Amino acid sequence: MLCHTVALMAMAAKAPDSRPSAVGFVDGLHHPVRCHWQAEAYAGLCAEVLAGIGLAWDVQVGEMGWPPPIPDDDGILDVYISTDGDGGAYAYGPWADAIADDDRMGTFAHIVVDPAFEDWMAETMFHEFNHVLQYGIDLIEPRYVPWEATATAAEVWTDPSVQIFDEYVTDFQATPWVGLLGDGYQLWDAYEIWSYYEYGAALWLLYLDAVAGDGFGLAGLELWLGNAQEGWVNEPDFLDASGLTTGDWVDDWMAFSVARTAVGTAFNPSWALGFEAPEFGIGLDHSLSVAALPASVSPSFAPYQTGVVYIKLKDLALGTHLVVDVTSADDTRFGLLAAAGGVGEWQEGSVFSFEASASEMVVGVVNLGTGDFDADDPMVVTELVISIAEVEPPPRQGRSH
Repeated sequence: MLCHTVALMAMAAKAPDSRPSAVGFVDGLHHPVRCHWQAEAYAGLCAEVLAGIGLAWDVQVGEMGWPPPIPDDDGILDVYISTDGDGGAYAYGPWADAIADDDRMGTFAHIVVDPAFEDWMAETMFHEFNHVLQYGIDLIEPRYVPWEATATAAEVWTDPSVQIFDEYVTDFQATPWVGLLGDGYQLWDAYEIWSYYEYGAALWLLYLDAVAGDGFGLAGLELWLGNAQEGWVNEPDFLDASGLTTGDWVDDWMAFSVARTAVGTAFNPSWALGFEAPEFGIGLDHSLSVAALPASVSPSFAPYQTGVVYIKLKDLALGTHLVVDVTSADDTRFGLLAAAGGVGEWQEGSVFSFEASASEMVVGVVNLGTGDFDADDPMVVTELVISIAEVEPPPRQGRSH
């Protein structure tokens, strides 16, 4: 269900409300939705389109509480079955605030879907309808992850029988050094890595909803309402809004960075149901036996802001004391973690001491950006060296008499 979020890719290149051609249409019965077809051969697909939009509207607006779509001039949400979808589907709206003084930079949008999506038409409508709702809240949010992760998770929230595509999650887990700001386009351009990364980031939304939402999509709604603003300055941005449990995005991102290490293992969490197989496990940069310590490693891929580098430690004796030390040439902040079975601890800083709680553990180094880091900043990698050593346990505190 590949979706091209045109707000980010080609907004400036299109006319203010460019739409595909159509030779016919049919209207929905229960919501103001119109399905257009580019050729008569596609007309029969409209029944599935209207059913999918209808369920998405009932659930996402009627039950989950998303603000309804902003109406265009005729008050109808238009869906076009057209090869303009270029093998995929997308939502698109004009680059303009539709309602002044509503504290949101929102607009109306229409949907275009390629007829080749016949086998996934309903699920695609769940996804694209959520993009329409996102347009109504904050059309200028520039990163792909909040758009695609939320819309992909919305497929499951709309119909719990929907399973997110395996390759989405494997791609997201395989390259944790990308963080929350990167996407598959950036991975291809910079590294020639083909990836559905931003769609697989739905795993992050499912986690947030499990720990800070209602298990029914509240986290996605709160994320988008939290990154809304009136005007062209994107503050707050989605990263500011993602601290749903404590108000601080670092706390929630670090907690997720610990928890995601259990996906694809015997300790697979309930919010990642269906992703128990090892192929969904976290991407490890190195794997070290305790016998190889002390060791210093440079990551194969230096992390971007919010990116994580993971290293597995093996053959640990319970209670072994270890220290992780990170050095870099700039003033990047780091979050350091240690986890076993998706349970662990973390702290901010460049040095982290912990005690082995299992024979195998994962340590992680999270790039938290520089002191004035903002989610709208250009993406840059931080070159670093990670040193890990076994140390003597701290002395016991004596009793005073």
